[in-house]
Amino acid sequence: MRIALLAAVAMVVSLAFAPNVFAHAEPATARPGDGAVLTSAPAEVVLVMSQELARQAGGNDVDVFDATGKEVTTVAAVVDNNDRTRLSVALPSGLLPGRYTVKWKSLSSEDGDSAEGELSFTFDPNGIASAGKEKLREDLLNPGGTASPTGSAGTMSIDSDDDGVTWVLVIAAGLGMFVLGAGGTFLLVQKRQ
Repeated sequence: MRIALLAAVAMVVSLAFAPNVFAHAEPATARPGDGAVLTSAPAEVVLVMSQELARQAGGNDVDVFDATGKEVTTVAAVVDNNDRTRLSVALPSGLLPGRYTVKWKSLSSEDGDSAEGELSFTFDPNGIASAGKEKLREDLLNPGGTASPTGSAGTMSIDSDDDGVTWVLVIAAGLGMFVLGAGGTFLLVQKRQ
């Protein structure tokens, strides 16, 4: 019986640390993908994050820079009102061929943690189109939205469903409460004997 109790305690402790796996809102998918080669200029950069984003001024942003380090984005990134994991920024028309660096920063609404990073893509009208790495994060609890391109290499479309993490955490909390209840009952029965 002690082994069962120790196993229950170990399970509860591991569940207590499970939320740390989701500590930052990082890109789960990106369009254009990291390292992509596009034969037509993209109209926007779209990142679908691993967590919902906080609505705080300056908390979330995407800036795109050309090969010389000059910023080409002229408008602020936008968090989608219907899907707060979706962060996008419009790119100006007339984008010149070359390599571009996408710098992003995020602020999670779930835990308030901030994160930042960068990706890149190349616009080469004479190159061989390549999607690059669009799925950036393998999330075991929420495989993330599905990203499916439509149209030419410069067109982006992302569908996202974020409910997987929420349900897994609810189930984990329920299991944790069950284990605590069973452990408490076991201790009361042992105390009476």
